[in-house]
Amino acid sequence: MLSIRQLFLFLSVIFIALLFVGLLLVRWLWFYPAELNIALKTQKNEILSLNSVLDLQRENLQAFAVDYAYWDDAWHYSQFPDRKFTDTNFTGTTFTSLNISGVLMLNKGREPLFNLEYHKEEALISSDDGHLIQWLKEDHNAYLQSHPLTLFQTINNQPHLLAVSPVMHSDSSGPQQGWMIFFQHLNDDVLNTWSRITRIPLASIDIAADAISLQTPPVQVSPSNDRCLMSPDEQPVFCFRIYHQQAIPQFLTSTVLTTFLLIALIPTGIFLILVHLLITPIRKATELLQMNNRDGMLRPVLFTTPIRIRELRQLRDTYNQLVHTARQQQARLEQLSNTDRLTNIPNRRAFDEALENTWRRLQRHSQSAALILVDIDYFKRFNDHYGHQAGDDALHRVAQALKSCAKRTDEMAARFGGEEFALILYIDDANNLDAVRHRISESIRALDIHHNHSSVSKQLTISFGIAWIRESGSWLEKMTKEDWLRAADSALYEAKASGRNCNMLQVITPDIPFTESPVWQQSPD
Repeated sequence: MLSIRQLFLFLSVIFIALLFVGLLLVRWLWFYPAELNIALKTQKNEILSLNSVLDLQRENLQAFAVDYAYWDDAWHYSQFPDRKFTDTNFTGTTFTSLNISGVLMLNKGREPLFNLEYHKEEALISSDDGHLIQWLKEDHNAYLQSHPLTLFQTINNQPHLLAVSPVMHSDSSGPQQGWMIFFQHLNDDVLNTWSRITRIPLASIDIAADAISLQTPPVQVSPSNDRCLMSPDEQPVFCFRIYHQQAIPQFLTSTVLTTFLLIALIPTGIFLILVHLLITPIRKATELLQMNNRDGMLRPVLFTTPIRIRELRQLRDTYNQLVHTARQQQARLEQLSNTDRLTNIPNRRAFDEALENTWRRLQRHSQSAALILVDIDYFKRFNDHYGHQAGDDALHRVAQALKSCAKRTDEMAARFGGEEFALILYIDDANNLDAVRHRISESIRALDIHHNHSSVSKQLTISFGIAWIRESGSWLEKMTKEDWLRAADSALYEAKASGRNCNMLQVITPDIPFTESPVWQQSPD
């Protein structure tokens, strides 16, 4: 069985778990795909910017080649080669300023006119059988066309960028007299230049069989992408690795977890406050109920809450109303259990309790009290001749008359059994005692209940015995309440033995012990 605290804790755990699952779903279906799209778009833009740099480099190299090829001096040189042309126009400064690695010029018969390559270590080198010439001899003359073009090619196992332009007049008029080819080695220096311009880290890699062109955009986010520059026949020429600056979004990050914890703190705090507001009054009420059960008593539940919670107050008020009703019923039951139903005065059970309390009181304090036992004379004859209904009525009337003789709240008249009654009265002196004896007799005589079958009177009469304790105190500790009752019973017995319709008295003092034969019919002085 769960306690409220455990139930709230269980619900809190479930709520936080559902909140976490919901956060994961929202991130998986919404935020995370958006972050991946942003990252992918950024990587695409980085590759696009790298393509733009390469396009610009190709355009520049082609512009240089066209500028030298569409020149009257070059057109004239293609027909009448002159060393002065090359010595003047192609120096080491020319190669470094144009950032090219070499120049090859062919006449219209596709024969080399000059081939110059520039190396930092060896400066400018002229060769009649260079790598580019060998490349042309390998059936690559198809790239010698009537219009300018650029292409990537692998020459002597080295990647190159080539710009080919026909040799024409400065005004672009013909006829075409040959071709001018500018080329550039692609190496780590060039790669570093691209990386510096684009601010994207690049590193050269070996050519793989599944090489991907730089023109192909990425389809998914990755820390890096391998791309290659492709020849016109789609063969990889120069491959490199692109390290993207955009970090790959993580599905679960410290920010996401921190956000979840902050969000979870709110309902957790609310749950804790609710638990405190609910459990504290309920615990107090439960403790009181347990104490009620342990003590066998009914006490109202009293608790307050910082916030007025309707259900708790309704529960408290309903229970307290139930306690009030139960107390009333309990008092009623106690009253019924201590009341004789026929005579409507206290019964023998109530008398026994009153006798016990009175005896203890007499032992603690110096007081004078009388225990009186009353018996209706010849009541059996009355019942036999007048019927039980009349007998019950007579018992009721006698009981009410005797009840009127108990004036104080701590005095009582009770039905002792059958037609016998008992009274406990506080009598201070002999005069008061005589008045009580007279009042009891007169209260019965005043009822005027006819009893023609009585041997002592034509009216219903009583006999009673009195056991009067004068000035009680600790000396009663040697006696018991049963002794007191026995003394009153002995006095009643003597009254009945003396002819009925009379009373007998036994005075009990420290000097006068209990006796089984009281003889006084009048109060002593």
